[in-house]
Amino acid sequence: MKWPSAYLLLSLTIAGCHVGPRMENFEQARRPEGITVTIKIRGATAERVEGELLEVREDSLLLNTREAQGGGGVVRPLVLVPYTAMANVEVEKLKLRMLDNEDEPKKRKQDLEQLRLLSRFPQGLSRPLFDELLAAEGQTTIDVIGGK
Repeated sequence: MKWPSAYLLLSLTIAGCHVGPRMENFEQARRPEGITVTIKIRGATAERVEGELLEVREDSLLLNTREAQGGGGVVRPLVLVPYTAMANVEVEKLKLRMLDNEDEPKKRKQDLEQLRLLSRFPQGLSRPLFDELLAAEGQTTIDVIGGK
């Protein structure tokens, strides 16, 4: 009768331990918006796109760039950046460089999943919600950076 009690006590002790990052120490988990990513465009020596990560798609990332324009206007706030156009992706305050793993498809898939969970819409955007976002930004179509 002593051994089952010891196993139960050990199980409860282990279950009470916390391993890994905690929400209160992870700033991105305590705010409603997605994380900020900076994307260097392939072939462009100085072009970078920076913005809030809205959605991780199968072939691209959807960002809200909010690039300011003289006179208070906004240029191409919602942009889609295909993975094929990306030279590198840096994620705000995380040591994640997604495209450094091109030769490791399993690692790249894990990085994309981590990005998806940190985006504003980890469940994905429905077509009606996507259309509402475009309308709210005064866009009828989405700008694609680097072509497809």
